[in-house]
Amino acid sequence: MISCKNIIREDENFYTLKFKCTEDLVSLLKGENIGVVYKGDQNLLWDAILTDLAIYFRLRDSFPFRPFLHDEKLGTGDHRLIPFYEDNNRYVITEDYAGKLTGAVYINQDITYGLFYGVPIEPSEYKNLNFQLSWIADSWKDYKENLRKDEEFVKALEDLGFPLNYENYSQVTKIGPIANKESLRKYFCRNPKAEIYYLFSKSLGWYGVVPKYPEEISLSSVYINEELKRHLAKLFITGVRGILKQVRDREKRKEILERARRIRNHALELLKEEISIADFQIKMANFIIKDVTGIEVYFDKTSEMLKIRNLEDYENKDFYYFFDLLLRSPETFARAYNTALNKAKLPLKRFHIKNNVFQPPYFLEVFTKHNGRNILTRCNIEIKNTDQEAHIRLFSPHCSSETITSTRNIKNARDFLTSLVLSNKFPNGFALIGKAGPFMAEMRRIPRVLAVPEEGSKYAPMVDYFLGELKKEIKDIPESHLLRINLNLLDNLRFLGDLKFKLPRFLSLYIGETEISAKEFSSIWRGKVEEAEKVLELIKGLEAGQYFHLANIILWEKGLMDLSDRSYKLLSKLKEKGYNREFQRLNLPESFLKMLQNLVEERRKIIDEIKMKKEEAPKELFEEREFLEYKILFLFAVLLRSLLQFEKSLKYLNYRPYTIILYLLSPEFLKELASKAEIYIEKVVFKI
Repeated sequence: MISCKNIIREDENFYTLKFKCTEDLVSLLKGENIGVVYKGDQNLLWDAILTDLAIYFRLRDSFPFRPFLHDEKLGTGDHRLIPFYEDNNRYVITEDYAGKLTGAVYINQDITYGLFYGVPIEPSEYKNLNFQLSWIADSWKDYKENLRKDEEFVKALEDLGFPLNYENYSQVTKIGPIANKESLRKYFCRNPKAEIYYLFSKSLGWYGVVPKYPEEISLSSVYINEELKRHLAKLFITGVRGILKQVRDREKRKEILERARRIRNHALELLKEEISIADFQIKMANFIIKDVTGIEVYFDKTSEMLKIRNLEDYENKDFYYFFDLLLRSPETFARAYNTALNKAKLPLKRFHIKNNVFQPPYFLEVFTKHNGRNILTRCNIEIKNTDQEAHIRLFSPHCSSETITSTRNIKNARDFLTSLVLSNKFPNGFALIGKAGPFMAEMRRIPRVLAVPEEGSKYAPMVDYFLGELKKEIKDIPESHLLRINLNLLDNLRFLGDLKFKLPRFLSLYIGETEISAKEFSSIWRGKVEEAEKVLELIKGLEAGQYFHLANIILWEKGLMDLSDRSYKLLSKLKEKGYNREFQRLNLPESFLKMLQNLVEERRKIIDEIKMKKEEAPKELFEEREFLEYKILFLFAVLLRSLLQFEKSLKYLNYRPYTIILYLLSPEFLKELASKAEIYIEKVVFKI
């Protein structure tokens, strides 16, 4: 729990306060002149139900609360795998992994292999430690076959939870198989470097369904056909199978199976009728909510919430402040937006204006009817103002290109929306929706507040910076708040008492147990995360050559080697950073230590031989040394991944568990978790 008020973010323009000075959320909201709470989610079956209930239990019927399904795309697959898929299906199940030489993956309709899952590790996380994945990626194509044939080396990696053999991935990780392994294999034959970025960034036990090809289609328009039924069923089975493997109690497993059957039967009833993913999610969410609490929640959709059919709709909606500001002061908006993206270090498209032509960070969703279905088509927007008139161009792969001409320049939101309405090209209406940052800024604008889970929305800092940059040039920038919901799943596992879990390897490695009670896990996890954080902080900043000395220090701490003078210099530097025998206490597999010891000793012999032979040393000795050093760096890369995944996954899971998995485990615990959630307010305070 944080103190009454903490500054969590700050620059020259603003600071963000996070506070909860009373348990009475209604009084807190009214005291900040907030009149309504909004909360949107792309996947209601993730943590949305839990966090929605957390707010509902605090507000009941005494304060307006409007949860909604954010009508996002189904997701983004790895477009580079398209030539290598072996079927003609439209969709594919994937895991989550980061970009650079492989296409970045983004999943919205997803599930986890049981309660525990490992988050993807961005390449930037390694870079922050000063470990460059290029150190091992550049030579991977030369060494990978030899490494895979080295059984002892492979065993050392597997004991760190890092299998090189895709066939036994689930057996090693204890958390589910690799998705699309054959397509990945074929692609990596063509692009070996990409395999390193995939293996070192991929999630563990986290799966979602995505379109193979890029699709600008919202969830409300994705109707569940036979193919999607198969994929959704497979995802659900994956989640059920995972929680059954992680729970050791036989009676509890029977209860899980019974609830799984109830979910399956209800889903099959819903799927007898044609239904979109959006409506399917809403109905499944209400099935769980009603079963747990007896209440029913109305979920709106972004597209419906912002739908405009006529000018009266525009007058009755108040969601266009920042779009209006963009059109009134485009240069100011662009400077603030781009600077905010830079400060938040987000790799999103910047907003540029050239010759009075610009593409704002907004999109238009056009409502149409097709064969009796409601279809939403997402269109990008380009605006061009000239001396006499203005042109609005709508375009995207799925949007039939339209250009709408206005007899006057478009200088504000009313001009823009009036031009669209009067064009008579949208008989079923449209919705103007901001992309991530602008949408969040609008939903946070007083008298609204947007609620998000702790660790939810990586765009929140960007919005704070954006508002601060705007305030430098425009005096009248409205107040902005955010509600944060802290579920504290892992801290609250104690309420499950002696229920035993079997842990996946990435957790058991540093927890020190393969099986553990919920109560014990709850009591020790934070301490274990702190230990991993301390080790990562000590390693942070090392250059490639220093890892060979780090190997010596670890082996010395484990009593396997004497420490040389050069390695002692690094030890002294580590002590300056607060080193206190952390490597001695670090739980490392025996196979890892043995392999590290063998490699260090072989390297030392090679170096001695090179020194002895000097100019006469054959190139084979240098090549052998390079290979040994590559293997040592590879071992450390895997060690860093295991530490990062342990630390980041537990902190993330503590705030963002999957509701459907918790429902399978225990509806009573799900309700308890929601009722005990902590809710904070974040408020942007301007210095200017």
